[in-house]
Amino acid sequence: MNRALQIERLENRVQMQPGDMPAVKRLVTLLEMQPGETGRAGRFGTVQAEIRKTLRPGWQEALADPARTHAHYSRWVGLLTTAGVLRVPPVGQIFSGRAMTINGIHAHCGERLKFFAETGAISRLCHDCYKVQILPESVAALFQTYFLLLSLDLPGDNARKCMIELRDGIKYPYKAYIYCQSIPEARACLEAFRQAQSKANVTGVSSKISHGCSEYGAKYPDFKFSDADDVAAFQTPPDWADVEKQYFSKRDLPTPGRTTNTRPDISLRDVCAFRTWVEYGQIIGDPSSTGFARAAPELPPAFVKRVRAQARIRNREMAELAPQA
Repeated sequence: MNRALQIERLENRVQMQPGDMPAVKRLVTLLEMQPGETGRAGRFGTVQAEIRKTLRPGWQEALADPARTHAHYSRWVGLLTTAGVLRVPPVGQIFSGRAMTINGIHAHCGERLKFFAETGAISRLCHDCYKVQILPESVAALFQTYFLLLSLDLPGDNARKCMIELRDGIKYPYKAYIYCQSIPEARACLEAFRQAQSKANVTGVSSKISHGCSEYGAKYPDFKFSDADDVAAFQTPPDWADVEKQYFSKRDLPTPGRTTNTRPDISLRDVCAFRTWVEYGQIIGDPSSTGFARAAPELPPAFVKRVRAQARIRNREMAELAPQA
């Protein structure tokens, strides 16, 4: 089924069942992948087209200004409310840059994390994954980081991600990453980000290099990156190669549908993510979240409940990141 027909059918479905959040999430994801107008646009397609009209050349750098971010956010969620959208699906993270690959191989991070959870072994590909880890102190700083990363010109068009943290036991509420394939590349990207941050006068954001996913370092501390040594202290158990070969021999990993996650505009899925970030900030008691419009579509009760269960510890982690007086 072609994408336009899928979109049309999903528009009809969510018109009849507006509370079907999986269908709404699938719809906004497909709309993001649909270039230009969507033909006979339904309610969600119409909102996406209106969101695109709010942008002007150079919007990536301009929206790193908090006042402009607040104004555009208010306008975007207002478009949803005017269209009668009362609830949106939670979207915790947004990617930009090229599709994630390591040594020319698609990363399939979710599958490799599943492998780790089931076997305790770290995929060999992940040993060559280094990241610039960026820790915004607030949701306002997360927005600034997102737009700063969109405007960052990297030679490898490295994959980038901004997110809220929902995993139990993984520290800090707001995060962003630039994905790299070596320590020298990570150092270059870290310097490029810090220069852009300084030029844009973005404060309340710290950055460093990390190695692989957070879950790996939590289980194997020696896997973590250390500035003191460019060679990881972690010694790979000799049986892991056979464990991984056997595990993935039974799985067919598909080729991702995109070669890049960078787009020339803001999508409706992005706005769902922005709404999710703001709601998350409001629940965990982030003072900077008060600058964003409160009149906006709701998030599902299950999401709200999950964040409330973490709110106390996330608030404490925010305080830990904030500079001490």
